[in-house]
Amino acid sequence: MNWPIVFLLLANLALLSWSASSIEDLDPPPNAAPSLLSCDEVILDLVPCLSYLRGETKQPSAACCSGAQKISNGAKSQAAKKDVCTCIQKSLASVGPYDKNLIPLIPQKCGIPLTLPPIDAKTDCSKYSP
Repeated sequence: MNWPIVFLLLANLALLSWSASSIEDLDPPPNAAPSLLSCDEVILDLVPCLSYLRGETKQPSAACCSGAQKISNGAKSQAAKKDVCTCIQKSLASVGPYDKNLIPLIPQKCGIPLTLPPIDAKTDCSKYSP
């Protein structure tokens, strides 16, 4: 069993139990188009991508590509894509060092029609215009 991955999965699952005030921060504005994805789903879909984002593998895994495809299928509107950006930003803050420039490459390398910016703590997801 790969314990670092298990630990990261558990750490990300711990993020899902944020306080109610933190979860409210992830809710889209009332006039935004509803997203078909919850932040919880986005996090779980991207957990397999952590080894790629950390530079431990040269290519995203099949599981990573599958998760990215689910996100692409569920985030069709611009508002939904901004929500995905914000969710990724908040969840990656707890996983340690990663290369933000690899984030946009996941959809490209997986052949998925999704555009993501390089996301880190300084990214302004409200300005993300896919």
